[in-house]
Amino acid sequence: MKTILLSTATIAASFALCSCDVDQTQEAKIPEVELKDGQAPKFDVDVADVDADVKKKEIKIPVPDVDVDVEMPEEDDPASDEPQTDDDN
Repeated sequence: MKTILLSTATIAASFALCSCDVDQTQEAKIPEVELKDGQAPKFDVDVADVDADVKKKEIKIPVPDVDVDVEMPEEDDPASDEPQTDDDN
């Protein structure tokens, strides 16, 4: 029963993902099912004993020395006053 529903859902999802035009021509009908004598599974779980302590610790982070050479345009350069566009690249 679950296999039929899963197959139907998979086929319906594949149609939806393929961008097909699907029109429902008949309403679905859920079958009547009688459930008897069911039982949920039981589990015995042994979890790990975790002891977590929180401590504050100060860590010294070194500051890197970075030298960057940048050439700035001259003040009298007229090209520097115009905004760049994608065509300039």
